[in-house]
Amino acid sequence: MTSSGVLMVLLFFKHVTADNSGTVVTSCEACHDQATCLDSPVERERGDAFQTGSVTCTCQDGFVGDGITCYDLEFCAKGFCCCQGYGWSSELGCVDVDECSLPDQPCSPPQVCENTPGSFNCLVPHEDDLHSSPGSDSRSVQFQCGGRRCPVGEDCISVGGTSLCADPCLHYSVLNDDWRSTTNYGPANGYHCDSSVNWQGWYRLFLGNTSVQMPERCVEKYMCGTEIPLWLPLAHPQLLDGVVQRSVCGHYYYDCCYWRQNPIHVKACYGNYYVYKFVPTTTCNMAYCADVNTTVCSTCGVFDACVSDNETNWRCERKAPELVCGRSLLKVGLPNVYLEAAGLDASSAHLADHRCSAHEDRNGTVWYQVERREGRCGNTLETNATHAVFSNSLFVYPVDGRNDSRPFGFPFSCVYPLETESSLDVAIRPLPLTDHKVVRVGAKAKASMSLYRDTNYTQPYPAGQPVTLIAGSSLYVGVSVEESEAERFVVVLEDCYTTESPSPDNLPQTYMIQDRCPTNRTQVTVEESGSSLRARFSALLQGDYRYIFLHCSLSLCDQRSSSCTPVCSRRRSRSVSKSIRLKPLTIGPITWAQSLE
Repeated sequence: MTSSGVLMVLLFFKHVTADNSGTVVTSCEACHDQATCLDSPVERERGDAFQTGSVTCTCQDGFVGDGITCYDLEFCAKGFCCCQGYGWSSELGCVDVDECSLPDQPCSPPQVCENTPGSFNCLVPHEDDLHSSPGSDSRSVQFQCGGRRCPVGEDCISVGGTSLCADPCLHYSVLNDDWRSTTNYGPANGYHCDSSVNWQGWYRLFLGNTSVQMPERCVEKYMCGTEIPLWLPLAHPQLLDGVVQRSVCGHYYYDCCYWRQNPIHVKACYGNYYVYKFVPTTTCNMAYCADVNTTVCSTCGVFDACVSDNETNWRCERKAPELVCGRSLLKVGLPNVYLEAAGLDASSAHLADHRCSAHEDRNGTVWYQVERREGRCGNTLETNATHAVFSNSLFVYPVDGRNDSRPFGFPFSCVYPLETESSLDVAIRPLPLTDHKVVRVGAKAKASMSLYRDTNYTQPYPAGQPVTLIAGSSLYVGVSVEESEAERFVVVLEDCYTTESPSPDNLPQTYMIQDRCPTNRTQVTVEESGSSLRARFSALLQGDYRYIFLHCSLSLCDQRSSSCTPVCSRRRSRSVSKSIRLKPLTIGPITWAQSLE
């Protein structure tokens, strides 16, 4: 093997097998000169406009191989037959040499050697592969060039007649054969073959003047201007994956991957295109396909991704910046690689209020943050009956100047449920948001309820422990909710009642407050409700109980859009608002005694 790069072999996987029973091919033209072609009339395809039989290539006596390639046993024993990366075997022919098992390792630590047919890959170890995209199963391939290890994402490429480490996204050849289209029917328009092409370096696929990519789906036989169309069974790599290896499948008979070609190298490039390092196909007629359905990808912007749900229909979709919705801060992160590719200046960015431009560069991402309050740096706040939505926009300007250039805008929103940790009994109805806006859901508000010793509501009983009261004494109950928008939201007591078990759903239920109002004004007094993020009431309980549990259901109310103060008459009519009904909070058990002695 040479050190100028990872070599891709020109031979087919079946070269490593000693099976001389022959190989099924499309026509006798695929057989080696020293092979016998057997055209069997059996297993002919039905319903196909282009009928074919079962054609088998078998090496003649004195030769060994799979019928597509046959080796002269006497001549090859002298060491003249095998390509680089293969060794001679009198029984098997040319077999792959596993470079990774040799004493002299071809890859430099900490790289991981991966053997491939006739070659090898030097992979970046998982723990060091900081370039691969999160969630990606691709491993970056690293190349050697003149004894030097190339950076991840570069290959040893001839530039101006000199071999050097370079980015293949910037150094490629255009491959614009219209006959490669997935809609081109070979039998009608003629067959083409990639077995004799002298592939050199990297290629970018075009159909006409439009950049396209290889299909990621099974292509029908005889399409792409050939008999056996070649496609990728795995998805293309992501931008941060660098150069990866991908297997190639060929559709023949009724098997989408009947032919498994030698793998190729692929890299994703900024601007929504890919480059490929092709190798000659094993035989004719095989050819690499260009997916006509991916022409839409050329219209995607630098901050768009070309995505598909079925590998057939593609669309442009805005790449979402990182967004963190905290209890007190909203944080937006833009990767440096995207900013550089788009020609945007991270230091020029600001929020809706141009005075808010502070940022921090951390681990390859530029972060901007704003306090989670209405009006801060242009924050807007909208509410409905179930959610509060904080929204803003980040504007970034091109590097060539901010005054005369139009900024690139990133709208974002954080949605916060108007409920406590235990509240899940309301339908989720977020406000409608603008298309392409980055949206994340923030943490729910926290609520707590305590039983106090007296009317001052300053000395609570220990939480989580049973409470014993003298028979006939009053309960002093306080509720509080953690919410940063204290001027906007208030907590309302909806219903408070007792049961004889910890479950708020068990019967019987004895109400003290119902529909926001006391059930008995002589025994229940609401001290505070609907005016702040605190609520308080006292109740005198009478009856013969062994123990009781107290439950209160609450609501958060936006006092700018609703009437939050309960209006109670003798008939306990309930005021109407858009506040949220929450699941009950519970304290207990509470037991009664004649005295505390």
